Amino acid sequence: MSIVVRRAEAKDLLAIQYLIAKAGLREDGIEQNLEGFLVVLNEENQLIGTVGIEQYERDGLLRSLVLDSNSWNAQLTLEFLQLVLQYAKEQELDKIYLCSKGTNSLFQQLGFREVKEKEVPEAIQGSAHYQRNIGLDTKLWACELV
Repeated sequence: MSIVVRRAEAKDLLAIQYLIAKAGLREDGIEQNLEGFLVVLNEENQLIGTVGIEQYERDGLLRSLVLDSNSWNAQLTLEFLQLVLQYAKEQELDKIYLCSKGTNSLFQQLGFREVKEKEVPEAIQGSAHYQRNIGLDTKLWACELV
């Protein structure tokens, strides 16, 4: 399967919101941050994945990572996340954070390490996405991009 990864455009908004809602995640805030989203299209030009990167100076927060499970395998997931990290570097980010439920060895393979809340920059802690997702069962991860 070949895929295309590109920056989201206004025409992608409804498809992104649908994919995120279908995954059981909250889609609020996407419209205001659409320029920070990447989309994944399959050979039929269907949106099969998305991720947002909220930028706070030289730090970023990954949000709304959704991959249509019918279209993805472990190799595609790894390649996509490597592209996302490369894109974040190109945006001149030094570090990227994410919130996740539980532990994911894939994050560790990509260079993420679990961090404490006090290690997360205040700007990220103040973001609406972070505030909605932080909780007792949430793990915080960080990846150095430099």
